[in-house]
Order: sequence, then C-alpha cells, then structure tokens
Amino acid sequence: MTAVSRTIAERYTLLEKLGDDGAAVLWRGEDGSGGREVAIKELPLPAVDEAARAALVERLRREAMSGVDHPSVVPVHEVVVADGAAFLVMDPVEARTLEDLTSAGPLEPRFVAEIGGKVLGALAAAHTAGVVHGDVRPANILVCPDGAVKLTGFGIAKALDPAGTPAFLAPETIAGHEGTPHSDLWSLGVTLLSASEGGNPFQRRNVAATLYAVVNEQPSFTRTHGPLADVLRGLLAKAPQARMLPDHSFPLLAQAASGVETPAPVLPAPPRPGLAAPSAFAVVAGVASMLFGFYVLADAMMIHRAYFVFDILWPPLLLARVGIVLAGALWVAGGGLLFARVRHGQVMLSVAGGLTLLTVLMLNAVDDEREYFGLALQPGLTLDLLALVFAVVLTIVVWFVPAERRPAVG
Repeated sequence: MTAVSRTIAERYTLLEKLGDDGAAVLWRGEDGSGGREVAIKELPLPAVDEAARAALVERLRREAMSGVDHPSVVPVHEVVVADGAAFLVMDPVEARTLEDLTSAGPLEPRFVAEIGGKVLGALAAAHTAGVVHGDVRPANILVCPDGAVKLTGFGIAKALDPAGTPAFLAPETIAGHEGTPHSDLWSLGVTLLSASEGGNPFQRRNVAATLYAVVNEQPSFTRTHGPLADVLRGLLAKAPQARMLPDHSFPLLAQAASGVETPAPVLPAPPRPGLAAPSAFAVVAGVASMLFGFYVLADAMMIHRAYFVFDILWPPLLLARVGIVLAGALWVAGGGLLFARVRHGQVMLSVAGGLTLLTVLMLNAVDDEREYFGLALQPGLTLDLLALVFAVVLTIVVWFVPAERRPAVG
C-alpha cells in the first residue's frame, strides 16, 4: 500500500493505493462531504478530443452506474473526471481479488464452485436488467474473508476498452460481434476454469496465438471433474446459443460446492434393434416384391433362356441375360429387407425396378430367337410388358411404406 493525500473533484481524498492491475488503480479514499470511507477506482482516459472524451465519460457513467441490485454486485455511486482520468466511487470492500488468490496455485473445486454460483447470480441479475458486464475475469471478482463474493467492473471494458482481455474474450466477440449475456457466461467459464486448473487454458505467448486458441482449441480438464466440469464445459461451448444457461448451471454449481456427487442414474437398456414389428403395409409390399422377384427369375430362365450364357458371343445379349437374373435376385432380397430396414429395402427395390426395366427392354430389342412356352411372339411380349408395368408400379408403391416401425408388444 502507498500512502498519499490527493483530492479530486474538490470532494474525494485519495488516502492509500491498494492495488494496480495495469488497467486501473484502486484507492482507499474519503468522501469529504460526510467523512465516510470509500473505494475509488482510477481509470486513465484515452487521449482524444474534448467531444469524444465527453461522450466516453457519459457512456462510462451510464454503463458503470447501471444500478444492478444484487448482493454480489459492488455498486458505483459516482463517476468523476480529473487529471485525465475517470474515478469510480464505490463502497469499500475488504477483500482479495480472485486473481490474487489463484496466484499461489489452483483452488479447491468446491471453493471455485461456490464463487461461481455467486458471480453467476450477479450476472443473471444484470442480464435480467439488460446490462452486459463485458469484462468478467479474476481481477474483477472480490472474495471477502466472510465468504461473500463481489463482482466489479460493470461496463468499464465496454466503455473504455472494447477489445477486452484477450484470454477471457468469447469467440463471437473476437469475431467482432457486440458483447451479450452469452459472452459474459463464456468469460465466467474461463475465469472459473482458470481458478480450478491453476492457469488460463487459452493464454499463449502473444495475443494472436491467444485469440486463435480461444476460437479453435478446446480447453483441457485435468483437475476439474464432476458437476463443476459439466458446468464449465457447458459455459465454454464455442457457439453462443449452445452455452449452458444459469437455470441449468445453478443446481450443478450448488452440487459441486457441497462436495456431494450424485451417481449417474441407471437407465434401462435401450430396446434391441429388430424387435419392433414391421407394419402391415411393409409385409404386403415385401411379399409382393419377393413373389415378383421369383417371377422375374422364372421368366429369365424359361422365356429368355438366361442359362445359355456360354453359348452367347454377342455381349449385349449376354449382359441383358445376366442383368435380368440379377434384377430377380434384387427383388427377392429387397422384399425381405423391407421387413427389417425399410429405407434400405426401398433403395434396393428401386434399383431392382430400374434394372428390370432396362434388361427386359434390352432383351426384347436384341433377342429375336425367343420361345414363349411355345407361344407366338406377341403373347410373350405381352407378358414382358405386363411385368414392366407391375415393376414400375411396385417400385413406386414401396416408397409409401412408412419408415417407422410399429413398437413390439410386451
């Protein structure tokens, strides 16, 4: 501590320098109007013209004096400007920052969870009031000897340093988006994980590497387990809308603070696939497909003489005869598959239908020596045409079989 005697705004006297984190200086002060003790945070203002500075100070007053009412929020009573700096007048708080506490090493998970629950309560109250903190980090969290926790710094980063502290920024903030309640939750997650693990998981040698780590890398959990780890993983989801909300975080933080871990519930085993009964539509369509497949195979052998594969020298005819046999086999297999896996059966039957259409047309075009059970050409051709019509209709009908299967009874 450094003793001084300096008066600002002809009212407040700076008595002792309590701390300096590089971005702000904290003083113990006295309000000359009533003699009460106050805490004063000194923030240097950037070198800008008078109009810009006035706008900056006005925004700082609006953001810092937002009036969030919560036991874990340190209210700012006044903002005064003097000597090129802004001074925030607050109630004095006997406490150490979370940054000081973690400088000696990682904290106990129960203690981290207790702090997290109180800070989350302050943020939830602020967000309900439409206020975004914008700079949640260990230096802005005060831990009192009696266990009380205070969150300070509301609106300061938003007004004076929009860039924020790199290792605690949310991915969407790095991408250039305005801070939101979701980005405050991310910063809280980084803060608590830093306290639990003993160091910021995203901090790197330079700012560029740090920002890259925030956006692209997943933090490691070596000392943090159980409900606390569940909360922090939820808060550190890269997508803002995927982050765990306070209503879900509070119970887990309370559980972690109590040190009692609820065992995972024993869930019933999921039903084994294949036990559900196929629909009546699937059964009818499957049986029809299988019967048609046997017909195509019989037609291939008895009418189109597909067994004469070794006597064929003309490749188109050989290909057509092999194709119609394959089509018949696919009709039979697809019809059976329709009972168990509807989508797979539908695809296979569609392939079978297309192959039937192609090969029968080829056979009628290239094979002029067929005998249709001793009948003339025309009746045999009629049978093929009827088969083609049936194949097309059946291929369409099977796609109306519902993919969802009926639950098995019992």
